[in-house]
Amino acid sequence: MTAVLMGVLVATRMMVLVNKTPEFEIREIETVALPEPPLPPKEQIEEDAPPPPPAIADLAVTPDVSLPALPVVAFKTNPQLSIDTFFTDQPPSPLPVIAKPVLKPRLVKKSTTKSPVRLAVKAAPKLKSQYSLGELDKKPRLLRNPSVTFPRSIRNSTSGRVVVRVAILPSGKSRFLSVSSSTHPELIPLARRIANGSRFTPPTRQGKPVKAVMTWPITIKK
Repeated sequence: MTAVLMGVLVATRMMVLVNKTPEFEIREIETVALPEPPLPPKEQIEEDAPPPPPAIADLAVTPDVSLPALPVVAFKTNPQLSIDTFFTDQPPSPLPVIAKPVLKPRLVKKSTTKSPVRLAVKAAPKLKSQYSLGELDKKPRLLRNPSVTFPRSIRNSTSGRVVVRVAILPSGKSRFLSVSSSTHPELIPLARRIANGSRFTPPTRQGKPVKAVMTWPITIKK
């Protein structure tokens, strides 16, 4: 048995599987350029032929049976005979005559004297001597004002307010005009001094320096 098995193993070793693979052959293929196909023929559009003219038989009028029959005159008329337009014995009445109003000519008196020609001359706008804050280009700005000392006679408060009316000149200097209101009468001389000695930026209207009048509340503190 051992010898048989050994023989089988040797036989199997001697058997070699041969793979039969097909061999491929590479060949060169020549490319041939085919000619372009011809263009399709253009379709000829046939124009519609006009319809044939109608026959004479089609032009004949066919009588409509539903309509009543027309009477036929048996005797012939002479078209050369005169025919009266009105079958009345009396002539027509005349048309009424409307009387037109007679217009009287108007007499125009010609004046012998020639009237002088007056030319309209526009008066130049009057320049105002002073302007308010709303009429200025911008509100004047305070540059400096004199210093004052709060009066000792006022002991109950540490500050007071005086509303004065001042005029600001084109140069920027201020001038006291009047007092509108005051919390303490003792502060009026101080407010007058401040109003007369302060300096503002020059008030301008349309770029030109002018005189302006304004109300200035002055607060004086201790």
